Amino acid sequence: MRTLPIREICLISGLISASFVSAQEEAPSSPWSGSAELGFIDTSGNTDTQSTNGAFDLKHDGQDWDQYLKLEALTSKEDDVTSKEKYYGEVGFDRNFGERSYLAITGTHERDRFSGFEYESVIAVGYGYRVIQQDNMNLSLEAAPGYRRDKLKETQKINEDSIARLDAKFDWLISEGVSFIEEFTAEIGDENSTYRSETGLKSTIIGALATKITYKIKYVEEVPDENENIDRELGITLVYSF
Repeated sequence: MRTLPIREICLISGLISASFVSAQEEAPSSPWSGSAELGFIDTSGNTDTQSTNGAFDLKHDGQDWDQYLKLEALTSKEDDVTSKEKYYGEVGFDRNFGERSYLAITGTHERDRFSGFEYESVIAVGYGYRVIQQDNMNLSLEAAPGYRRDKLKETQKINEDSIARLDAKFDWLISEGVSFIEEFTAEIGDENSTYRSETGLKSTIIGALATKITYKIKYVEEVPDENENIDRELGITLVYSF
């Protein structure tokens, strides 16, 4: 099956998104916003590799409550053998106390076929504060007690742990159409701790279409035998924002 070159994909996506630009500019502002991402790499030769990664974000800004949903998927095959398969979901509810302070309620669930865990789930409820609120820059910090539950794939053993969840979200509009994104999360428990970092650079192509380069690191202190503590991902995707 023939795959389209990246240049052709960008051109087709740009033409599609351009048809919606004028309608979006005239539409009244909505409390809903979001984005959809898709990336695909296909290499052939001595080694045939196919990698697909995608993400979907949805956010609602209300007077008292803000909500968001994040979904991510990553699959990779080498010579028709699956080498990576991961799915991640996160949902959050923020109860605003004022312009800066809020109650942060967060739930996450991850299934990584090659991590040694059947699944990893976390729920946390705590305090959030918007340290910076500017037109071109935002920074929010969260601290929350929480609960972690995971299941080992080989033994089917279920582990439960009380944790402290710390989260920092930063975004910076460097220039028109170019933005920098950083999110760091720590889930610290007595039995195990997990640290995540996501760094991204987003550049607008035309209208609502952009390219995004993302580098992610996940570190787990205690992992099953023959599994690595550190997992790294580098992704290049096309992003459509709405």
